[in-house]
Amino acid sequence: MIDLHMHSTFSDGTLTPAQLVERAKQNKIQVMAITDHDNVDGLKEGRKEAEKAGIVFVDGIEVSANFLDKDIHILGYFLNLEDEEFLSWLKNLQEKRYNRTLEILKKLSHLGIEISLAEVEDEVLGNVIGRPHIAKMIIKKGFAATMDEVFDRYLGDGKPAYIPKVGVDMVEVVKKLKANGAAVILAHPHLISHSDDTVINIIDMLIKNGLDGLELYYPNIDVRKKNKLLKIAKKRGLILTGGSDFHGLNRAGIDLGTGNISQEVFEILKEKIDKD
Repeated sequence: MIDLHMHSTFSDGTLTPAQLVERAKQNKIQVMAITDHDNVDGLKEGRKEAEKAGIVFVDGIEVSANFLDKDIHILGYFLNLEDEEFLSWLKNLQEKRYNRTLEILKKLSHLGIEISLAEVEDEVLGNVIGRPHIAKMIIKKGFAATMDEVFDRYLGDGKPAYIPKVGVDMVEVVKKLKANGAAVILAHPHLISHSDDTVINIIDMLIKNGLDGLELYYPNIDVRKKNKLLKIAKKRGLILTGGSDFHGLNRAGIDLGTGNISQEVFEILKEKIDKD
């Protein structure tokens, strides 16, 4: 069993890389990839612990981009962590995330929810602030009871305190990952909040710039959407990947290995990167 999508405390997960490896071993995961948002800071620790545990470890990342003010997430696998140009580019993305956080806090203030940057930073164990960290403070201050309520009322796409990820073009992300030598996968395309036709256009646009596949093995995926995307992937020769998108306590009901994804998925992905 494999899991190629999970988050640690270096982005918006609640387990450290070492704890993720420990949980993966408990869940009989044979291949794992840590895919933190916009940074690779937890990969060294993750790989070290995975090697001790006898788990195949893939250096991964989930890069946040946007298209027409909607979030697009792109996964990269088998990263070259010695690529200084790529690492510098990631640092710039993290600065954009920081500025976005400030804008979200301003919007919340206008809604009567006063949260300081220092309070949010206290929720962050790694180097990247995400919406879940802000959501925790909203709950602590009594403006919502659950994470789902926070996103439904304040932080989800189109909600009063939502700020899109400005300035990170999805095509640029694919090109940067390909230049790094990574395999590039469109994360959970069934969750993209555009029309079906627009999602197809997005896929075709990214294929022209090097997209390798789609993430379709995913917890609780809508069967109708999955079947439609499977046809698109087959027609265009895209590979398929998957994972739990595990965030620890930040996503209730999801555990490592959710979806029971076979080893064959990893072998096909590895074969793709070996050919390139």
